[in-house]
Order: sequence, then structure tokens, then C-alpha cells
Amino acid sequence: MNYRKLTSKLNLRGKDLFFVFFILILGLAAIWSYFNLDQHVFSLLCQKPVNWNKSYWLEAFTYLGKAWLPIWLLLICFVSTGRQRPVLIAFLALIIVSLTVNPLKVSVKRPRPREIIKNRLEQNEQLNLLNHLSFPSGDTAVAFAVGTVVMSFVTWPMACLLLAACTGIALLRVTDMAHYPSDVFAGAAIGTFAGWLAIQIDRRWLPLERPRFNLSQGTSIMGIILIPLVFRLPKGIGKLVLFLKTYGLLVICILLTIKAKEHLKKIYATIKSGDSERFESVLNYLQERRTLALKLVFPIIIIENILDGEKPHELGIPDISIMAVIAVILVFTGVFIRLWSREHFTKGRLFATGPYALVRHPLYLGSFLIVCGVLFQLNDWFNWVVVVPVFTVFHGAAILYEERSLEKQFGQEWKLYKSTVPAIIPALRNARFVEQYHNWNWKFYLTTPELRAALWLLSLPLLIELMEDLVFEDMLGI
Repeated sequence: MNYRKLTSKLNLRGKDLFFVFFILILGLAAIWSYFNLDQHVFSLLCQKPVNWNKSYWLEAFTYLGKAWLPIWLLLICFVSTGRQRPVLIAFLALIIVSLTVNPLKVSVKRPRPREIIKNRLEQNEQLNLLNHLSFPSGDTAVAFAVGTVVMSFVTWPMACLLLAACTGIALLRVTDMAHYPSDVFAGAAIGTFAGWLAIQIDRRWLPLERPRFNLSQGTSIMGIILIPLVFRLPKGIGKLVLFLKTYGLLVICILLTIKAKEHLKKIYATIKSGDSERFESVLNYLQERRTLALKLVFPIIIIENILDGEKPHELGIPDISIMAVIAVILVFTGVFIRLWSREHFTKGRLFATGPYALVRHPLYLGSFLIVCGVLFQLNDWFNWVVVVPVFTVFHGAAILYEERSLEKQFGQEWKLYKSTVPAIIPALRNARFVEQYHNWNWKFYLTTPELRAALWLLSLPLLIELMEDLVFEDMLGI
């Protein structure tokens, strides 16, 4: 046996011993809590109730203890990464939890703390135990089962974060008067054991990554769509909206971050290797998708604004907002700059007249002003945090790509132009407004393809105002 195999075997054995020791500690803690802690905590919460679960974000956080949400997240993980082994092991762990927790609940028949309080207030002699059994905590078991599996595939900082999340779910179950401390300790022990056992089954006896166990992309996508509708919509549209506002947008942001991180790694590796052609191909890839990136990110933030009730600034009279006026001015200015720039395109020559005497990239300046105008009117500071970095990355790549191409094409002429004209922030000392105004070719503006895009961009403030009237005022009553 070589050194690498020996080290791997020792690491696996060390992890197994850790999990066995952790399960033993949790089991002993459950027994100790049953005799020494449960009644003390119950009395304390009766005297001073904790309403943490009433918080918007904590309510969404407690969903992690419901089996359907980890399954939904695991399916997204499989579709986005293609790695099915951790997903299958987690599914097996959830099956083990179900086969363990439910029989124990029926056998022990321990009522929930809040049911005991409710029974005392209503002075009922018989407790309602239907779907109100306390021992062990199923939510805690689900969280620790999935967490144990995932912790085996991630780095230790992420494992610590997962452990903290599982502990938080257990704590909330106690403060919500749904379980006693011994219930959540037992649930954590069962969940950890289920996750560890599922890993052992996959590693030692029945490898799950076989053709007969393969997940299909189509089935997974169908599950991703149906799970929220099946488990949230029957609870009311508010629960579905809460889910979409939290986990739906969170998953989208995480996936976009992962993709961006992959591209940044490629760019960094290319720069470090000194491979000029590969670096230009990466820049070209980003600049070709700059418009697509904005088309994707703006619907996302608009949906988030609607779900969060963030009403845009009023553009209609008589309640017109000064911020909406500023937004319209920015959009019109951006469209004007883009149209003005198009007339000064001359194939085979370096653009240095009109707006190109002010900045080297007036088209991108116009686009940025339009984006700022839309963000001003949408009236949510978080939109800036999302959109501006996306715009900077993709359009910044476009600027780098174009400048490298222009330097190759025009050489010394480009270097001289670059030394006198800034990239984005205008240099007004270079402007000749009167001369350029008299030289405008109005027939060009009526035939350029940019005119259709300009009309569409000019309609954005009106479309946002229409959304404000129909969605926020008529539908949401805001």
C-alpha cells in the first residue's frame, strides 16, 4: 500500500470515528436533556416566549428542516453541476430518516410542548396527537442528515457553516415550542447517523452511481418546477411568494455567482499564463454576451422588486417624482449619445469625431446612463448592487477587447488618440458641439438600425410606469 492510499484510508477512518463520536455525544445529550433540561426550558419559554419564528427571514430559514426543500435544492445542485453522487447519497439519508423518525414518533407518542399549553388553555382532558408528535424532531433529523452528507463533499469552512445552519434549525424548533431539547438532540443524532450510514452504504456495499440509479435532467427539472407548487401553493399564495423571494432568488444569485467565478478564474489563469490569444477569446466571449447579461439581470431584479413590494418612482402627473424625472433625463441622454455615436462610425478608420472626441467609448457611456436611469426609477438600492457589477464586468471586457483590437489595427495613431481622449468620463475640452450639430445627417437617423433600439429604450420609463400602475397600484394596492 503506497503513501497516498494509506493517507486516504486514515482520513476516511478519522471521519468515521468523528461521526461515531458525534452521534454518541448527541445521544447522551438527548438522555441528559430528557431528565434534567426539558422541563426547565419548557417553563422558561412559557414565562418568556420567544417569537423568533415570526421574523420574515427566520420563517424562510425554518423551511430547511422540511424534506421537500433539501430535495429541491439537491435537484438544482444536480442540474447545475451534473454531480449526482452526493445527491443520491442525500436522498438515501432522507429515506433512512423517514424509516427511523416516523416509527419512533408513533411509538413514543410524546405531545409537542405547544399542544400541552393549548390543551391547558382550552381545558381539554385529551390531547390531540394527530400530526403533533414531538419525539424525535423530524426537521432536525432532516437537516442533519442532508448536512452530514454534504459536509463530506465540501471544504471545512463550508462544513462549519452547514453545521451552524443545522444547529440553528434545531434551536428554532425549541423556541417555537414544537420540541423539547431532548427531541432535537435525538433528531440530530438520528440525522447524523442516517447521513453517515448512507455514505457507508455508497462507499462499502452498494455504490449508488450506477446506471440503474442515474438521475435524468428532465425529471430533475420537472421536480424543481413542481415541488414549490405542490408544497407551497396549497398553503396560500403568500407562502409561495415568500419562498420565491428567498430561496428562488437566492439560488439564482448563487448560480450566477458560480458562473461568474468560473469565468473570472479562466480570465485570471489566462492573464497569469501570458496567453494573449486565449485572453482575447475570453474577452470576446464576455463582450458578445454583454446585452444578454443585462436582459437576464433586469427581469430578475424587477421580479424581486414586485415580490418585495418595492414600488418604482411615480412618473405620472400630478404625483410625478423628481427621481422619475431624473431617470427619464438619464435614459433620454443615453439614447441621444448612442444615436449620435452611430453617425460617426466609419469603417476602416479610427473614430475620433463627434462623441468620440469626448470619450473613446460613447456607446457604452450611453448604455450606462440608460441603465442608471432605469435603476433610479425602479427605486431599490439593492438593484444597484446587482446590476452595476454585472454591467462593469461585461462592458469592461468589451472595452478591453475593442481597445486591444484597435491598437493592433491602428498602432501609433490609436496610442496618440488614447493619450488625449479618456475612455468613459467625457473630456469637454475636446468638444466641438456647434460644428457637429450642423454636420448631422438626419436621413441617417431615420434609416439606422439603432433607431429601433432607441425607440425601445426610450419606452423603458413608460413601461416601468405602466408596471407601477398595473402591478403595484391595481394588483398589490401599494
